Amino acid sequence: MALICNQLSIVNPVIPFSKATPGGLQYGHQIIVKGMFLPSCGSSFQVNFQTGFSDNDIAFHFNPRFEEGGYVACNTRQKGRWGSEERMMINPFQMGIPFEISFLVENSGFQVMVNGNFFMNYVHRVPFHRVDTISFTGGLEVTQIRIEDTRAVSVRRKISEVQSNPSPCDSPESKEQKPEVS
Repeated sequence: MALICNQLSIVNPVIPFSKATPGGLQYGHQIIVKGMFLPSCGSSFQVNFQTGFSDNDIAFHFNPRFEEGGYVACNTRQKGRWGSEERMMINPFQMGIPFEISFLVENSGFQVMVNGNFFMNYVHRVPFHRVDTISFTGGLEVTQIRIEDTRAVSVRRKISEVQSNPSPCDSPESKEQKPEVS
């Protein structure tokens, strides 16, 4: 199993920032980004899930913009050509206010949560397993990037629950009383 499945954490990276994801993205990976939009550094920021360090192949381009009342543009770029842009005509980010974005890799697409609230689904146009790099650009300060395998977290949680909740079969009441033989 790849290192990324255990957990990868990066603190206070300098933007622009790109990081290879050992083993690439897999179903169940969750990328959590904590940061803040810096209005002094432009009117947008970008999170790109891409193939390699070139921006020719971007599976998911997530681009909050603060112009025109604010919106989030999403797209895919293949062989240097952008696909059709999808726009969410709301922008859940506020200038100078800390945020947390969660990108969950599902079979059908990326599920995006902002500050613990569902924001959108972005259907895969490129198979997610081809993504091996994540990059950040624009007017953004990132305090933490974490990549977790939610499947492993879920298994650990279940094991912990089983250990803390003993089986009713282990209770004294469940033990069958056998008569003593003399």
